[in-house]
Amino acid sequence: MEVGSRGPLAALALLAAALVAAPDAVALDVIAAQRLARQSGCVECHSVYQKKVGPAWKDVAARYHGQADAAHRLYKHVTTGRKARFDDGHEESHPVVKTGDPKRIDNLVEWILALPVAAPVDVPAARTLAQQSRCLKCHAVDVRKEGPAWKDVAAKYLGSVGAEDKLYLHVTTGRKAKFADGHEENHPVVKTRDPDRISNLVNWILSL
Repeated sequence: MEVGSRGPLAALALLAAALVAAPDAVALDVIAAQRLARQSGCVECHSVYQKKVGPAWKDVAARYHGQADAAHRLYKHVTTGRKARFDDGHEESHPVVKTGDPKRIDNLVEWILALPVAAPVDVPAARTLAQQSRCLKCHAVDVRKEGPAWKDVAAKYLGSVGAEDKLYLHVTTGRKAKFADGHEENHPVVKTRDPDRISNLVNWILSL
């Protein structure tokens, strides 16, 4: 009986905690983080899922996971030109982000650190672009239509080096797509030239 009487209070406590946490969740601007990463040249050495010259951001996030000073350390790493060690053992000064705005840098850092436990994408924005580009005519998340289900696309690219770059080119260059009956057509291109919106769509598909 005592446990039952605490039920509503526990529910109210959970609701209050959610309301307190909500502003932080809303504050994370995924598109803005990806834009700053691109403008700063970060994507030349990093990607969300696959190692390039530098580690995948999801692996960076996993390394920092649970460390109280993770945000502070990563902030300093991308702003101070500290030495970065490469696979062959040599070291170079890590490039700094192309902004002096601490809010933009905080947003980028928070996005990277969220990757092990949160989708690295703005899902509503990705779905909107997919709808605007008429991707849903041939694709769906879970079921095959004229084209493969996006979950199957994600599975095909899983662990593939350069997956993000390959899928980005696929949706932007009109490359040939092969259909079940064997014929080929030019794959439609997405209805935007904004590279950050396109990257967000690509990362959403690969996260499925």
